[in-house]
Amino acid sequence: MLNKFKVLDEDSLLTPGLLIYPDRVQQNINAMVSLAGGIKRLIPHVKTHKMSAVIKLQMAAGIRQFKCATLSEVQLLINCGVDRILLAHQPTLEKMQQFIFWQKTNPEQVFTTLVDNLDSLKLFSDLAKKNGVKIKLWIDLNNGMNRTGILPKKAFLLYNELKDDVQLEFQGLHVYDGHIRPLDLDERISKCNLDFEPVENLVDQIQKAGGEVPEIITGGSPSFYPHALRKKSLLSPGTTLLWDLGYKKIWKESPFLNAAVLVTRLISKPNTNIYCFDLGHKAVASEMPLPRVEILGLENAIHKGQSEEHLIVEFTKENDFKVGDLFYALPYHICPTVAKYNRAYTIENGVNTGYWEIEARDYQIEINQ
Repeated sequence: MLNKFKVLDEDSLLTPGLLIYPDRVQQNINAMVSLAGGIKRLIPHVKTHKMSAVIKLQMAAGIRQFKCATLSEVQLLINCGVDRILLAHQPTLEKMQQFIFWQKTNPEQVFTTLVDNLDSLKLFSDLAKKNGVKIKLWIDLNNGMNRTGILPKKAFLLYNELKDDVQLEFQGLHVYDGHIRPLDLDERISKCNLDFEPVENLVDQIQKAGGEVPEIITGGSPSFYPHALRKKSLLSPGTTLLWDLGYKKIWKESPFLNAAVLVTRLISKPNTNIYCFDLGHKAVASEMPLPRVEILGLENAIHKGQSEEHLIVEFTKENDFKVGDLFYALPYHICPTVAKYNRAYTIENGVNTGYWEIEARDYQIEINQ
């Protein structure tokens, strides 16, 4: 695997660093389109990569609608000129005010977001009336993850309030089921279908009352394939663009390639069989237990500890590693890892060809109200 990521001029790389392989990103886009059965069902999430370069590659493939989680990501999508934007993170007051400002100043683009409770619904309605706009809303459903959303069995009242409000427009249902992670594909499909039954029951309830559900957005990356089998729902994978070890272990049959790799250097050998790399908390997602990366060539190393700037591993196999040697590492969780960098080296045919800026990594933006 190391040969797939090897850079010819390794001395041109500062570590720790993030490498992006555009040809692999393109292959992942092609695989997304193939699994979805075409571009019309895709509304990919930008939270993983946060880069205009990746968005533009998807737009070149014909994808025109995208999902995001932060205001910086909304701003990025506006600047890229996409057709339709879903802020899939229920806004609070200050965020909704900015969201409305963008909606009013970019009338050629469609802005939508989520709601999962009556208090937020009233807030959105009041703000819409005050600003002379209509706000397009998806009902966010909790079908088992217990992170956000309203339980489907409690959502009918929210639906009725939303559809009857002249300041608001019902877009459909949004379902994210990131809790579904069985390693066996058949088991994952079965679990996905079981947890989706309450959503189908809600749709039946709405239809029996004479209403319609225009669209349903389903899943993320682990449940991308099971939901793709439904044929009707929209699909919103995100990690599929860059891929990582965490999802690779969950979905071993996936067609997706690791398109983002970290580079790190050996900076010290403080004891026998103990090696220190410049890959600390500040350089890789650290919300999970060790190991947080797999260092190619040291797959069987024991990861002993990590601090802000250092990763300590124990490796007992005979070797000739020297301080300054460069190593390639695959992260287990790529999304928060990307956010630690302001740009990524682009590697094409083993050559460092420049950078892709990671424009939407910040939470703080200039607010217009």
